[in-house]
Amino acid sequence: MTALYFILGVITFYYVFKFSMRLLLPFAMKKLAERMMKKAQQGQGAFTYTYTSGNPFGPQSTYQDNNQRNTNSTGELHVDYVPPKEEKRKVASNAGEFIDFEEVK
Repeated sequence: MTALYFILGVITFYYVFKFSMRLLLPFAMKKLAERMMKKAQQGQGAFTYTYTSGNPFGPQSTYQDNNQRNTNSTGELHVDYVPPKEEKRKVASNAGEFIDFEEVK
């Protein structure tokens, strides 16, 4: 008899939990989105990250957006890496005109 009560209790708990999550999860997600939007408007947005170096209980340091970090006091921007430009293919002048097409089968 206790096994039957246990099974009924588990099934009841499952459906109550499922129903309550359908009601509470959208409300929680809305509040989370509002909090994130408020932080972004205050300037604490997505470009400032707090991390620790190896020790989660140690001192924390912040990493800021590249544009803010690389801006000198004179207003100049320092670029660390510039990707190489693609070289254009050299084609003979008498090679004709090339047209892109799709092959239809």
